[in-house]
Amino acid sequence: LANIGLVIVLIIFMLINREDLRDRFIALVGIGQMTDTTRALEDAGDRISRYLLIQLFINCCYGMAVGIGLWLIGVPYFILWGSFAALLRYIPYLGAWLSALLPIALSLLISPDWSIALMVIALFLMLELVTNMIAEPMLYGRGIGVSQAALLVTVAFWAWLWGPIGLILASPL
Repeated sequence: LANIGLVIVLIIFMLINREDLRDRFIALVGIGQMTDTTRALEDAGDRISRYLLIQLFINCCYGMAVGIGLWLIGVPYFILWGSFAALLRYIPYLGAWLSALLPIALSLLISPDWSIALMVIALFLMLELVTNMIAEPMLYGRGIGVSQAALLVTVAFWAWLWGPIGLILASPL
């Protein structure tokens, strides 16, 4: 909890004082390269904004697809599970499967056999494959120009440093 609080406070102060941080960074790099440094920082800010908008779009579409799929399968509270799927998908690699646990458990409770649970697992598996293999590389690659290998290294580092909060913040950082 202390790490979560520290990270949230740090992010808030960094966002509030972003111009001051930019000016200090420019002073650190040198006044002679102020134009290039300012341009690089603006480009980084634009790419992060595009990344977050693309991620919001993908996660909302994913949540709607989960909700519709669960409704078609017959799992109760499909709107709730779709909303959880959209929110938890912000946690890279683990979020989608964390959001799948409760619908799978509920489907095991409401069905006398394994058919509904297997359909729910197939739904999440299919959506994850389509999202990870098709949608994200196409949209992220065009939108922000970040290497997938660099993204994996970043996720590993921030997850090691801050744990679950680092997983959530790794890509934007």
